[in-house]
Amino acid sequence: MTYADCLGLRSTALLRRYLLASVGIGCALTSVPALAQQASAAGIDAEIVVTAQKREERLQDVGLTVAAIGANRLSEARVNSLADIALVVPGLVFAPSALTTPVYTLRGVGFNESSFSAYPNVSLYIDQAPLSLPVLSTLVAFDLERVEVLKGPQGTLFGNNSTGGAINFIAAKPTKDFHAGAELGYGRFNTLDVAAFVSGSLTDTLTARLAVKAIKSGDWQYSYTRKDGIGKTDNAAARLILNWEPSDRLTISLNANGWRNRNDPVGPQYFRLRLQNAVGSTGPAGSVPATLPILTYPFAPQNARATDWNPAAPPYLRSNLWQTTLRADLEVTDSITLTSITGYTDFNLVNRIEYDGTALTVGDLIRNTGGIQSFTQEVRLAGKLDNGFRWVLGANYGADDVLETGVISSRDTSNFPTNNLPGNIYDSDQHMRNYAVFGSLEYPLTPDLTLKGGIRYTEAHRRVASSDRESSDLSPPIATAFFNAVWSSLSFIYPNYRPIQRFDSFAIDNRLNANGTPLDPATYGTAGVYRSSLKEHNVSWSVGADYKIGPDALVYVNASRGYKAGSYPNLAAATWSQFEAVTQESIMAYELGAKTQFLDRRITLNAAAFYYRYNDKQLRAKIVDAIFAQLDGLVNVPKSTVVGGEIEATIRPVDAMTVNISATYIPTAKIKNYQGVSGVAIDPATFLFVPVRQSYKGARLPFAPKWQLSASARYGFPLMSNANGFVGGSVTAQSRTLSQPAITLADRRDFTIIGRAVFGLNAGLEDPNGAWKVTLWGKNIFNKYYWNNVIQAYDTVGRFPARPAEYGISVGWKI
Repeated sequence: MTYADCLGLRSTALLRRYLLASVGIGCALTSVPALAQQASAAGIDAEIVVTAQKREERLQDVGLTVAAIGANRLSEARVNSLADIALVVPGLVFAPSALTTPVYTLRGVGFNESSFSAYPNVSLYIDQAPLSLPVLSTLVAFDLERVEVLKGPQGTLFGNNSTGGAINFIAAKPTKDFHAGAELGYGRFNTLDVAAFVSGSLTDTLTARLAVKAIKSGDWQYSYTRKDGIGKTDNAAARLILNWEPSDRLTISLNANGWRNRNDPVGPQYFRLRLQNAVGSTGPAGSVPATLPILTYPFAPQNARATDWNPAAPPYLRSNLWQTTLRADLEVTDSITLTSITGYTDFNLVNRIEYDGTALTVGDLIRNTGGIQSFTQEVRLAGKLDNGFRWVLGANYGADDVLETGVISSRDTSNFPTNNLPGNIYDSDQHMRNYAVFGSLEYPLTPDLTLKGGIRYTEAHRRVASSDRESSDLSPPIATAFFNAVWSSLSFIYPNYRPIQRFDSFAIDNRLNANGTPLDPATYGTAGVYRSSLKEHNVSWSVGADYKIGPDALVYVNASRGYKAGSYPNLAAATWSQFEAVTQESIMAYELGAKTQFLDRRITLNAAAFYYRYNDKQLRAKIVDAIFAQLDGLVNVPKSTVVGGEIEATIRPVDAMTVNISATYIPTAKIKNYQGVSGVAIDPATFLFVPVRQSYKGARLPFAPKWQLSASARYGFPLMSNANGFVGGSVTAQSRTLSQPAITLADRRDFTIIGRAVFGLNAGLEDPNGAWKVTLWGKNIFNKYYWNNVIQAYDTVGRFPARPAEYGISVGWKI
C-alpha cells in the first residue's frame, strides 16, 4: 500500500484534469506489457506485513484502516521527515508551528499547539517504543523498513493520547548475512544528501546494524527588502541496533539513536496587518501613533522563497537528541510471549524564532530554550490458543519532564507606544506521569468471523510551574514598574495586590469560579508563579468484528473510544487564567470497512467509512487579555463531529508496474457547540479590553480539508542484460482548509490554507538484482506556491510556505 506526494486542488475542473492524468499514467504504462513482464521488480515493495496490532500480520488481514509505506516507496518519494510522510498519506496533514514543533492532524483530529510539552493527538512510535512528544520525531525517518499510519483512536494498544491515530516507524533490522549500502544525492539549493548502512553478524548470537544519514544545503528563502538569505539545511542522524538471541526463546534488542539539527526555521510571509491595540481612540488601550513602523511595512510577494526577518537577530535552530530503547521478547511457552520495552530520551533545543516575517520586532522570540527527559516502560503478555483465540495483557508507564523558556521582544507592536513594554521572559516547568493497564482479545467465533475487543485504564498526572517576568536582555526595569502601576491602579478589583520586585513573575491571579467569586481567595489579586496540577483518568475501549468473505476479501466493523490527556500551555501571560489547562478530550468513533484483492492479488481495493463524535476538543485559540487584547491560550471545544470515507486502490497489471490511487473525503468536520472569541471591545468603565464572543457552530475544524487525493505510478523496463530503466510519476491534491476555526469573513479570508495540486517525477537506471540504482527526481515540479499554516503574531498575520520546486540526482548501491 503506497502513496504519492501530498498536494491539492481548487476546482471541479482541476479535479477532472487530475483524475484524467491519473488514469492516463496507468493507461500509458499498461500499453507495453511485454517489456514490463521482462523487467525487474527491484524498485517495487513486496506485500507488506504490519504490526498495527502489536504482532506481525499481512496488511490485508488487519481489520483496521492502516496506511503502510514500504522502504522502496519511502526512498523514491524522497521521504526524509514526518512532513514528507504527510505528503504521501491521504488524511494526514502536517503543519509547521511558530516554535518549529510539528503539528499533525489525522482525519480532522489534531492539536495545533506548539509547546514542547503538548502531547499530540497522533501518537508517534519507533518499533512500538513511544516518541511521547512531537518534537522528538524530527529526524527519525531514515533507514526504515516501513512506516505504518493507523487511522482513528488507538487507545487500547497504543496509549492514552491517540484520539487521531498513531504513526509507527519500523526501523530496518540487523541481518545475519553481511550487507552494506550507501546513497549519495545532490539537488537544488546545493543540497547534499548522504546515507549509509552496514549490517551483519558479530557472533553466532549477536547481529548489528549501523545506519547514518546527513543532509546539508544552502539557503532556499530570501529577504524581499534587502540582499540576504536564510533556509539552510544542516542535520545528521545515526542509529545502531543490536539483536542478541542467547537462546531459541529469548531475543534482546538495543536501539540507540541520536541526531543533531541545525536547520533554519521556515520564514513566515507577512501578508496581513491586524492591529491589536487599535480599538477606538479613547483611554489607554485605544491609541496607535501614525509613525508605527508596521503601518507602512510592505507585504511579502506571493513566492514561496520570499520572507523577511530582523537582520540583527536572524532566526536559527540548534537541537540534539539521544534515545535508547531496550526490548526483550521471551517465549514463556510455545504459545505465550512476554515482552518488555524500555525507552529513555534526552532532548535539548535553543532557537530564535521569527514570528512576524518582517525586519521589525513585532513579538519576535529572540531566544527560546527547551529540554525534555522522557522515560517509558511497557510490559505485556501475548498468547494464542489452538482454537485461534488471541489475547494481550499489559501495563505501561511514562514520565516526561519538560522545561521551556522564551524571551520575547515586542518593541514594534501597537502595544509598545501605549504600555511601553518592550518584552518579557516566560517559562514553564512541567512534569507528566502516565500509568495504564490494558488488554485485548480476539476470538474466532467461526472460521470466517472473528470478534475482537480491547480496553485500557489510564491515569494521567501533570503538574506545572509557569511565570512571566521582566528580561534583563531587553530593557531597564520598566516592565516591573509598568505592571506594579497597572495592578495597583486596579485595587478595586485586586485588593490583595502587593508590589513585586524586578524579575518576579508579574502574572496576577484573576481566576474566578462560575459564580464570579475568586477561585482561591488566598491568592486572588496577587502576582507570582502560577502553580497547578491536573489529575485525570479514563477508560479507552474498542469492540469490533472481522468477517472473511473469502481468502482475499475482508469486511470489518469497529467502535472505539479514545482519549487525549489535558495540557497546560507555555506562553507569555499577564494573568493566571491564560496559564490554565485544558482538560482531556475524547472521541467516540465508528468505522465500517472492506479490504479486497482480485486477479491473483494484482488489484487491491480497500474502502472505509467513519463517524466521530468529538467531545472537548483541545484548541489553541485567542483569549482576550485586559491589557494586551488578543493573546494565545488553550480552550476546550465542547462538541464537534467528523464524518468521512476513504478509498484506495493498488493495481499491478504486470510484475514491473504499480499504480496507486487513494482518496480521503471528509464532508463534515464541524464544531457543534462553542462560544469563542471573535473580537475585542473596550469596557467604558475601566478602559480595559473585553472579549466579543460568538457562536462557532458550523465552523470547520482546522487542518481538515474536505478531500485529499493521491495517485502514483511506477514502471520498469529492461534496457540491457545488466540494467533496467524505470519511470514514475505522482500527483496529490487537497482542497482548501483553515489553520483555525473561523466564523467571521475576515478570519476565513486570513486563515485559509489554499487547495493545491503538486506533481512529482522520477526516472533512472537500476540493477535487476538491486545492487545499484541511479535516480533523477523532481518534487513540486511545476513550482506550485502554497502554504501549510497561517498564524497571527500580535499585529501581523503570516503564512508558512511549502518548499518550491526541487530536483536532483541520487546514486545508491548495496552489497
